[in-house]
Amino acid sequence: MPKSAASKSKQSSQPPPPSPHNKKKASGTTFSLLDKSKKNLDILQGLVLHKEVISSQFENELISFIQSQCTKGRSGQLKKPTYLRSAGARSQGNQREALQYGGFFDFNKARPGKRGLVPDFPPIVHRLVNHLIDEGYLDKEVRPDSCIINQYGKGDCIPPHVDHESYYRPISTLSLLGEEPMLVGTKFQTVKSCTWKPTVGTSVTLPRRSLLLLGGNSGNVSKHCISSCRGERISITLRKQPGPDWRPSLDELAKSGGGKKRKRDAAATSTANDYNNDDDGGGGDGAKKKKKALSGSAKRRKKMMKLKGITTTLPESGQGDASVRQQQQQQQHQQQMTQSQSSSNGEKTSTKKRSSDTQAKRNARRLERKQKQATANTK
Repeated sequence: MPKSAASKSKQSSQPPPPSPHNKKKASGTTFSLLDKSKKNLDILQGLVLHKEVISSQFENELISFIQSQCTKGRSGQLKKPTYLRSAGARSQGNQREALQYGGFFDFNKARPGKRGLVPDFPPIVHRLVNHLIDEGYLDKEVRPDSCIINQYGKGDCIPPHVDHESYYRPISTLSLLGEEPMLVGTKFQTVKSCTWKPTVGTSVTLPRRSLLLLGGNSGNVSKHCISSCRGERISITLRKQPGPDWRPSLDELAKSGGGKKRKRDAAATSTANDYNNDDDGGGGDGAKKKKKALSGSAKRRKKMMKLKGITTTLPESGQGDASVRQQQQQQQHQQQMTQSQSSSNGEKTSTKKRSSDTQAKRNARRLERKQKQATANTK
């Protein structure tokens, strides 16, 4: 690890500060790492590892339940988004499977999604949460109500990320079936596809039946990831989600990293807030709805029609691009028919004129021949 970037990682067996909300607070291994690029901030503050938090028998019950649910998902008995599996060109070499309960997490937008899309905790997950709280590993004041279960195969991974800020800290991850390291830090180097190493951070080995807590700076500042797994592994991530009235901010929707779709979402959200009324106006006689903005392709078609001399009358809001396209095609067809008729009429006129001139010349030649014959007969 570069000396200019961070100081040496330290481990201790000191328990985290006591909490008045639990009967007892379990001790665990804590970590520390000062990042000099962040004014000697301890980027691993709040990172705690507890070992052997459940029995082998309970681990086997959890594994059996998770594998049966994934089997149902692969056969189509369990629908999206409760069951998800990495797919497509970007997921080559990574076939990680995921189960979601309690709260839906939108992987595409990396934030909490719409409520009610996934089922509540199954009984075995309720048992797990109650056990972790009763044993003092989790604080009952931040009782988890959202669960993501990941089943990794050999070579599967999850890239460096920070969990969305709306989730309460700490975030806890229970490891089952296999032992893999989790990388935690602020800077990572990509070694190859699905493989990273921390340049400012550390590697924490997660034994079977261990619980890792990501709180404080380790959950808010540092990123974490799982590089290409050496074998099979299951993780159960427990989080307390934001309240039911939580909504992403417009700044988050429109930030540059979100692309055009997030900008359109922000514009649509703003319009919905301004005109969230019934058809009768809802805001008085002066209430007036804005016309729907044209898409990029519709704007280009409008410009081309203008260059070709075709006037276009835009439809009222709600008719959409299909109506614009149909109207423009009709106008273009009418113009082409007019031009074709004009061209045809011009060609007919020109042909008649040429025929008339030719006939006049023929008549003149015939008259000249007759005059020559008459003169010859006279002689």
